[in-house]
Amino acid sequence: MPFDAARLKKHAAGVAVIGALAVAALGIMAFFLALRPSRVHLDAGEQATYHLRSEIAELGADGSEGAPQVQEEDIDLIGIGGENEAVLISPNAGHDEVTLMNFTPTGTARSLDAGLRPSEVGKALGYFDFNLLPLPPGVEQGWSTDLVYAPLPPNKRCVQGKVKRTRSGANPEFQLKLPTSIEWINQENRYVQLRDLTCTYRFNTGKGLVEQAGIRCTLGLEREDGRHRYVVRVDLALTSLVRTTDDPHDIRDLALAASEAQTALERGGSQRLAIILSRMQSANIQGPRLRELVRQLSQAVRNPPVQTPRQVSRQLWAVQLARCPVDRRGDADVFARTLIASGFHAWVSPAAEGLAVLIGPYYDRDPTVLAVLSQHYPQQRATWVRVNP
Repeated sequence: MPFDAARLKKHAAGVAVIGALAVAALGIMAFFLALRPSRVHLDAGEQATYHLRSEIAELGADGSEGAPQVQEEDIDLIGIGGENEAVLISPNAGHDEVTLMNFTPTGTARSLDAGLRPSEVGKALGYFDFNLLPLPPGVEQGWSTDLVYAPLPPNKRCVQGKVKRTRSGANPEFQLKLPTSIEWINQENRYVQLRDLTCTYRFNTGKGLVEQAGIRCTLGLEREDGRHRYVVRVDLALTSLVRTTDDPHDIRDLALAASEAQTALERGGSQRLAIILSRMQSANIQGPRLRELVRQLSQAVRNPPVQTPRQVSRQLWAVQLARCPVDRRGDADVFARTLIASGFHAWVSPAAEGLAVLIGPYYDRDPTVLAVLSQHYPQQRATWVRVNP
């Protein structure tokens, strides 16, 4: 058969045209994928589990880092319906607590009370706050955003951040920077400075959630022996996204009852505690973490703290620095006197199955207090606990 050059050229031209069209189609798809909006979306019944790792290390005069104090915990977000309404389950003082949350499509987080009324802030988890993960209103490559950073004192929480998109595509990446320096005077009349907070995070458009984030900042704290500096690192990672077997309506009812129970217990009891207990126990919940939360709250409701009429209703907090059996009361007293000699207000208090050495009290859970105590007493596991006013 004779060689037909014309026919070959015709086929080659056709293949080239098809190839060019395919490349163009892929380019158009990539273009629209890059412009795909990033929107938070958590369906009712979806459960997102995140692992949160926090690390604080003191900086020496030469900038070298000391031994870090590390804390790791898992937090759960469970969609309960509405427009991104969710239940946040997070550790607190050795047990879980529930926080009702609402997320806007662009990432703004607000906590809700038992009546589903939004507050002005989200939820502080150490130095992490979901409000550090804003998403662009459209396809912006860089923008300014006003946000509320819950770990800061109330009069410093409203800050303006600068955000830029560092990577486009199906999993875009962003970087947020807060003002260079945020300064305040804490409850102990000490100067505190938060510097150079930067948050980098990656959003998964398919899942509708941020799947990874990292926070870096420097903390300055004035103490009796001078000023100290700390480097703070917080890493967040989405470890699973599943659909719970529990009915979202049952989870919602349980969360509302649990939120009301927590509020009543913080205020020193309520005549409605028996009704709240009945509501919690009637919820048909199978999730192990939610069932454990019900057990813990039910026990607290049955044995609420007793307060006299002279006690104020505002909740107070203390740092539990050590625990021991009752027969080691002498050791606990010695440790408390050592803390007092170092300038802390410390005391020994009865605790579950023994004694606890406490420092405080404080009106708010200031992360800097926990950072300082954890740094100076790394062998202890410092944690916040509620105390009676």
